[in-house]
Amino acid sequence: MKEWLSNKRFEVQLIEIAYQPAIIPHSRSMAFLRDSIYHVIGFNWATYRFLKPSFLFYVATFLRKVCKSGRYAAGGAWRRSSAIEVAVTDKHIRAWAAFLDIDSDYLVVFEDDAVFTIDSKQLLSDLLEQLSQGQSGRNIYVDLAGGCPLDSLKIDLLQSDQDRSFRHYQKPVTNTACGYLMSNSLVVQFHKVLTRKPWLRLIGVDWMMNALFVNLERDGADCACMHAEPTFFKHGSTTGEYVPWAR
Repeated sequence: MKEWLSNKRFEVQLIEIAYQPAIIPHSRSMAFLRDSIYHVIGFNWATYRFLKPSFLFYVATFLRKVCKSGRYAAGGAWRRSSAIEVAVTDKHIRAWAAFLDIDSDYLVVFEDDAVFTIDSKQLLSDLLEQLSQGQSGRNIYVDLAGGCPLDSLKIDLLQSDQDRSFRHYQKPVTNTACGYLMSNSLVVQFHKVLTRKPWLRLIGVDWMMNALFVNLERDGADCACMHAEPTFFKHGSTTGEYVPWAR
């Protein structure tokens, strides 16, 4: 990919974020804290998508979850999964910080399970060429690999347009973090929110990114958002072409 884009006259720097600590299941208190954060963010996320959520429903759902037998038991699956999610989120944040240190225009992130197709390189090259035309300084987010079915995301009310290559959204949203592009200015905005609200680092990366978008809207920041349709890359964990290390 680097060689391909370099031949298209793009200046490309490759950053690999590989280190991860040994996974130690979270304590009961940390797992409970993360459940609490998820439910607060879930209510705000529903409001952001114009879904008119019921606060009492979210409270009841939360109570049912935390009272579930064995959820926080020693050796329980959730306590291990909780630790894995934080480790993955940390990798993305470290990638963003490394990107800001080199001061490039766009950051393209691939997780291990991003699967290239025969058209992936050309599609990404065409997108970068398009963005280089008068997009300097804008907050831009492009979801490149999808993952979750659109009906499960419930973001139809946010869609503003669709053309041959992209779904356009009036508010920025992510599908998954398998593959995505962000402009320099958007990464800067994300960093500012995380500095202000460090507890957002404690949730899964997909949720964290959408929580950051919610906060940017509150701050009055505008952001162009596109989701590739069809996707430029396949999400290997959902297609079965990649077995996640978390398993």
